[in-house]
Amino acid sequence: MSRRISQSITPTAEDVAALRGPFVAKGANDPVIKSLREYFKSSVPAWLAKLSEEQELTRERLAEIRDASSKRRVVIEALPEGSARDKALAELETAEAVVDDMDTALSGASAFGGS
Repeated sequence: MSRRISQSITPTAEDVAALRGPFVAKGANDPVIKSLREYFKSSVPAWLAKLSEEQELTRERLAEIRDASSKRRVVIEALPEGSARDKALAELETAEAVVDDMDTALSGASAFGGS
């Protein structure tokens, strides 16, 4: 027969409240969720929502999109693996590829006098 040593502690009501507190599901009104929404909203350039095919983009504007993508990626990569995470990362990769392609085209245009 093997020996077993067991130690335990009984939490107080304050301990229970402190241990449960950070993990209570508060739904859409959770301050962390609200802060996350605000972070996503504030990290995206305001002009991007109204972007159309008729508008021109400068390298500075492409840099703003690249920065927004980087900020969003940090949060999305922290999510658990799954289809929502995969889709969001794929969309970011597509947007980043378009930005890189446009930035390369602008670099080439400026090297040849712009046209």
